Amino acid sequence: MENYQTEEEFVSGFCKKQNQTRTVLCEMEVDPQGNRRLCGADCAYGRCEHSGTCGLMRQII
Repeated sequence: MENYQTEEEFVSGFCKKQNQTRTVLCEMEVDPQGNRRLCGADCAYGRCEHSGTCGLMRQII
């Protein structure tokens, strides 16, 4: 993880699992070339049955 930076970003939108509008805090890892990778989110993304079609996370990844 040499020269990597961590950024936090908020995204807002509709959560299918909770059936409501949510704001999710996402933690992104940024490499020296500017490529971003999602490291974590304060929701169930990745474990949620809607992860493949999640409109919230589509905004950030």
